[in-house]
Amino acid sequence: MKWRIVLTVLFVLALFAGFAYLYVNAFVRKHQDAVILFVVNGLDLNTLNLARQQLGRSPLLSDPDDPNIGDARRRAAYRSSILNIDSFWNIALLGVQDSDRPVPDEGADATALACGVRVQNGYIGGNQPIRSLIYAAEQAQRATGLVTTSSLVQPTPVAFYSSTMGTPEPYSNAAYLLRYSNINIILGGGEQYFIPANAANEWGRRDNINLLDEAKGRGYKVVRSRDELNGVFTWNTGRLFGVFAPDQFYFYSLQPERSRQPSLAEMTRTAISCLNHNYGSYFLVVEHDLVARASERNLGKLAVNEVAEVDEAIESAVEYAGPDALVMVTNNYSLGSVGPLPVPTPDDVVAAPSPDVKTAPPPTPLPLWLAGPGGPPTTRAQAAWMREHYDNGLFSTNAHGLLQPQPAFRFQTQAAATAEPAWLASRGEGSLQLRGFLSNTDVLDIVSEQF
Repeated sequence: MKWRIVLTVLFVLALFAGFAYLYVNAFVRKHQDAVILFVVNGLDLNTLNLARQQLGRSPLLSDPDDPNIGDARRRAAYRSSILNIDSFWNIALLGVQDSDRPVPDEGADATALACGVRVQNGYIGGNQPIRSLIYAAEQAQRATGLVTTSSLVQPTPVAFYSSTMGTPEPYSNAAYLLRYSNINIILGGGEQYFIPANAANEWGRRDNINLLDEAKGRGYKVVRSRDELNGVFTWNTGRLFGVFAPDQFYFYSLQPERSRQPSLAEMTRTAISCLNHNYGSYFLVVEHDLVARASERNLGKLAVNEVAEVDEAIESAVEYAGPDALVMVTNNYSLGSVGPLPVPTPDDVVAAPSPDVKTAPPPTPLPLWLAGPGGPPTTRAQAAWMREHYDNGLFSTNAHGLLQPQPAFRFQTQAAATAEPAWLASRGEGSLQLRGFLSNTDVLDIVSEQF
């Protein structure tokens, strides 16, 4: 008899505990329906500040980059000196390094951010199967999305959907993304890794598998151009797969008028609209890689143009997801932008040779970089490398300053990641925990609590 009483009491207590757990999770604990993470690789705070200065004014006719200033940059100018990211009221500094690895690479930083673990440089994912933020969202019965202007098989996107450790292997990653990730909305570049090789696609798959056809069989609507993306009926499109470039996107301000590449804002709006209309809650990753690609070459003005693209996408995210949505922006790692050169004063201007000759106005200050192609070559090999890149059109003195490397202290063929802390800005419900000094491995646990 006593055992029956004890078992009954235990059963009642367990029942009450179960109801209490469900009540707290359903009515007390706040779950954020819309969680959006922007990853803007290489956006140093100095570059962001320079963008704030340049985007916050109408372009002058004398600006050397006026012909290629870009629509997003023109629209940003009408907002005075305020960028959309300035409405993010919580700021955190993210430690990125270990004692045995002071300077992680892109894959290591992305893995720490996406998966909450640190790995060796050159690798992505953990030593054993691990969950990323996307898989944590799926386990919480959320829809997920991945938007990127890089190739879908580059280290940062891969860190969010691959659950096993390895070096980046684009053809395997492409198959893994489609067959095992179960992400609802996928938009980006890297088309050549999803379709068979042929005369026009020498970098295509050698196994003769067309993953885009396979995507259709898995219920995805497949789009391959800007016009097709903007023609999607988002209210009944729950699974969308779009590839718009053979590899990573080309810089938006240098694209032809009828480019097949959509803007980052267009992809962000479409992804959020699909997720809003077809699912109750979701987690969306939006990666913009072109700031880093410009900064690696010390192309500061081009990087500023790409910051304008990011800022317009942030505006779309807040508008379409709602003002209470948890929206986060992080640079993931820095590339050594150390601020502008001093502004010349009138005393620095050389006097005109005669009163009839007008003196040119002081030059606009340029951003300065720690290292990169803008540094002075010190060997014949470095000088030959620079000549080759100018001859091939990768650098130019005639492209209104957009393709001319800006000054750097030291020559490197490509600016490398630094040990500088990353930053993360956030707004919306749940953003209060994302402030102060944190490690980039802390983001997974903090954000997962919102699921």
